[in-house]
Amino acid sequence: MAILNYALIGLGGAGAGAAVAIAERGGRIGGWYDRDDAVRSSTDMAGGLSFEGLGGQGAVALPASAGNGAAAVSVADIIIVSTTADRHAAVAREIAPGLASGQMVVLHCGYVGGSKVFADALASAGAPEGVAVFELNNTLHLAGKLNPSTVVIKGQKRWLELAGLPEAQENPHYAAFLEQFPEFTYSPNVLESGLNNPNCIGHVPAYIGGAMTLDRDMGDLTTGILHFDEARMGRVNVIATALEQERDQVMRAAGLTPLPSAVFSQRAYPAGTRLFGAIPRFGPKLQKRFLHEDVPCSLVPLEVFGRQVGAPTPLTTALIAIANTLEAVDFRAIGRNERVLPPDWMHAHCPAFRQ
Repeated sequence: MAILNYALIGLGGAGAGAAVAIAERGGRIGGWYDRDDAVRSSTDMAGGLSFEGLGGQGAVALPASAGNGAAAVSVADIIIVSTTADRHAAVAREIAPGLASGQMVVLHCGYVGGSKVFADALASAGAPEGVAVFELNNTLHLAGKLNPSTVVIKGQKRWLELAGLPEAQENPHYAAFLEQFPEFTYSPNVLESGLNNPNCIGHVPAYIGGAMTLDRDMGDLTTGILHFDEARMGRVNVIATALEQERDQVMRAAGLTPLPSAVFSQRAYPAGTRLFGAIPRFGPKLQKRFLHEDVPCSLVPLEVFGRQVGAPTPLTTALIAIANTLEAVDFRAIGRNERVLPPDWMHAHCPAFRQ
């Protein structure tokens, strides 16, 4: 198997989990960057990451953190971007000066249209042609940080979609990457894959339904529920179920195939792939960052697509309005609206518009 050189942008729970997987599978991490000073200083001082949880305990040695994203990616074959989806365009502009033709970028994960957003930002920043951009429809691990240089892995998915344009598969590192990560299945339909990411279905109803707890002091544990199924209880689950039904109606109207969130979980987490108990929960609040990527990067484009295909989205519209009020942010203005993901892009991915 070829030895691939990786760069990591973002070393939170998802990025740290990716670092562990890369090291275990024989990859080489030649550069990394996180905008959080505490992550960089703590990890540099430790010489890498410590991990525990599913798969036991251990450590992954890392080089010193790069001074910026462009420096981190300059010698990589594959760049794993594990930031929140609302930062994809900014990350693309930051790393563009360090990219070279033939490199491969994987968004971990893309949400709706992430690879288009990223590729458009690369082009506007003058990045070289020939950089292949893919997106995963979720993150590889269910993971969180105990401290800036220690990650707890409570689950590892056995199935994910890796979506991208068909020509991106010609990248020289693509085949070797899938050999190292056989749980990734290629999908040519970026739009369908992104809409089938179930995160918004679990996160947004849970965040809004638990709004009264958001400002409470609930102890020293890191805030954030690590799996959205933990929050799908009672009336929160009523909202989540209705939101999923609304998403499915939009997808069917566009000629796309919805993937039930329950089926997603069954494929991603067969028996033995999640750790229950043994390690303290990271809860019980849901981190604000989930709302700030799920709403602009999933619900906003869902609402836009619903209008385009004539499928009403009253619940989606209501949830966006409530999120705007809670956070004092206009998520429609900053999200993946029709200017970011224009109708011609959506139509190109929808069978209903190709007939």
